[in-house]
Amino acid sequence: MFDRDSAFSMEIRDPADPDNKAPIVRALTIEDELLLFKTTSIHRLITADTIDPQKSDLSTRHSSEILYSVGAANSFVARMILQFRDMIGLAISQTTRENEVVQYVWEANKLLLGCEKAYFHIYKHTMELMPKCDEIVEAHKKKLAIPAMPKIPDLETHISDFLISGKKFLVFAYGLLHLFYGMPLKERQEAHFDNHRKWIKEKLGEEHPIHKTLEADEPWIRLIAECSNAVRHEEKGLKLEIKNFSLQPGNKIASAGWRYDLTKKKLGRQDEYTDLISDLDVRIYNMLTFFEEVLVFCLQDELKKCNNQLEIFRIPEEKINPKYPILYEVHRRSSASP
Repeated sequence: MFDRDSAFSMEIRDPADPDNKAPIVRALTIEDELLLFKTTSIHRLITADTIDPQKSDLSTRHSSEILYSVGAANSFVARMILQFRDMIGLAISQTTRENEVVQYVWEANKLLLGCEKAYFHIYKHTMELMPKCDEIVEAHKKKLAIPAMPKIPDLETHISDFLISGKKFLVFAYGLLHLFYGMPLKERQEAHFDNHRKWIKEKLGEEHPIHKTLEADEPWIRLIAECSNAVRHEEKGLKLEIKNFSLQPGNKIASAGWRYDLTKKKLGRQDEYTDLISDLDVRIYNMLTFFEEVLVFCLQDELKKCNNQLEIFRIPEEKINPKYPILYEVHRRSSASP
């Protein structure tokens, strides 16, 4: 008879690794879930007790499911939950609070991966469609008409997903100030960035690196937040316009672009369409770096409280592992930077 309580082993299949050669890089337990991180995917282990908690059929086997088709080699995974899991454990001594912060970072990570998924959809189709558009123009440029250009499927939906997840992610980034410094929040999804910056200035002082970071990043954070509002509640002075692949004068091809009117929010108007891929790429890395920097500063303050000679160091560029590209580690203050 199958004993679901005995030790077991199983293969974790990765669609991007049909020969199953990629090892499991990390295994993390977050909120009673065992997450398995390979280089190109993230999986959740599903025990028989999870599937059949009432033990209605003792033949029920263990299983797993793939959560994301990106893994430890992806910056948006490595520099979020994988990088900070151990750092949080070293900086926070109370287990309950440690688990709360780890879970919080993982929830934020999932929002950022939602942005990455939307961005990759647009990027992938752009790279595929550009040469096809060029071929169509080349084949018809001496004829009377050029056929319609192929389009990125569901472009507006994916941009909306990117912006909405992005705004929620930034709210989570500001929420770190509640977790570490007690900044008042009526609810976790509160997005009063101006009030939050004012509070942290009064709490920590304008020379604190967190306040400086919030001030420096304020323009693009407001832009993402208001563009997110525009796609959900368009009105005069609050509008985002999206253009798919199109034919331009001189039979030239314009890839997907966007422009905005945020005059109601005193953020001006962008009259010309700018390249969507370039803009999304900049914004998603801005979001990653912003969350990373704020959390590093929070953890540095925690380590100072402990007075345990531990300090956060940035890994030199040449020593970053491309299969696990974390940027920060914790070492004893007396040791040399890695």
